[in-house]
Amino acid sequence: INNKMNKTIKLINQLNFNIIKRFQSILTLSNYKSINDSIGLIGLGQMGSKMANKLAEDGNKLIVYDINEDSIIQLIQKYPNNISNGKSISDLAKKCSIVISILPNDKIVSDISNELIDNVESDKVVPFIHISCSTISPLTSRHLDSVYKSKGSIYLSSPVFARPDGIASRQATWMLSGSEIGKSVATEVLQSIGNVVDFGDDVGSSNVVKLCGNFLIASTIESLGEAMALAEKHNVDRKKVMDLLSSTIFNCLIYKGYGQRVSERDHRAGGFSLELGLKDVTLVSQAARQVDVPMPVLSVLLDRYTSSKAKGRADMDWSAIGLAIAEDAGIDVTEDIIKNKDAIKKGLKY
Repeated sequence: INNKMNKTIKLINQLNFNIIKRFQSILTLSNYKSINDSIGLIGLGQMGSKMANKLAEDGNKLIVYDINEDSIIQLIQKYPNNISNGKSISDLAKKCSIVISILPNDKIVSDISNELIDNVESDKVVPFIHISCSTISPLTSRHLDSVYKSKGSIYLSSPVFARPDGIASRQATWMLSGSEIGKSVATEVLQSIGNVVDFGDDVGSSNVVKLCGNFLIASTIESLGEAMALAEKHNVDRKKVMDLLSSTIFNCLIYKGYGQRVSERDHRAGGFSLELGLKDVTLVSQAARQVDVPMPVLSVLLDRYTSSKAKGRADMDWSAIGLAIAEDAGIDVTEDIIKNKDAIKKGLKY
């Protein structure tokens, strides 16, 4: 009985996906806009708000949604002719054929994705496309992809390598994966904000790429913290050491940016929080266990981020693990902790 049910489900999925294929020749952004000229955007945090600004600057009409109404009001005041308020998730599903989301975790992405697809009108002229730009598990994306395909819609995964200032300067890198049908539309939407790299039709592959990148960044922050503690314990100016390293053998964006933060112990919010860093290294650990990949360095990072969050540093930048590394080396960072917490309370961002 189970085998017959599985075969039936597969047949239904294939039939629904064939419906999408009929639209392949007309799936371009211009054709979508001729049918419905508004793009939905869910999530107006530091990244999402920058995306909204850039898309509106390009002349796109947006319907935005966020639980923080102040974020919506600010955007509408800035772009009254291009941005309007989406009253609810279901409102966006009904009014838009393309919705972009950039959200903090798997549960929120799953809840909103399901609410979107449950409210998509069955008589849409073109298939509904959801472009998810969140950092989530590849398993979550693959599950949502199957749900969307079963209902004749398209779920694409496109996490991003960029901090908010990278979005603002249009220097983001988007990893895009999922059904070939629809990726051309997503590329047209995202390419004005940066470079789009196609990682194939497995919707979870771009999530894996994102987790690999964030693991390497977190590992770099840990290494920077250890190196700066070593220099300081030998009475060598850690800032001078970092200036040398980041201008010579480690002259690249990650070492320059996080090297400055760690060496100067400047962990004000403004980019990527320590709590989200813990979420991401946890996702890396889950992905590694799924395919039996040992990652010894990752074990250190999990403990480091967990410990730092337990010490009340969740709202600092994720480079704040540098403080814990210094503490382990017997370095007094009390003044630095107070300085960063005071800055966050005052709303001073990096």
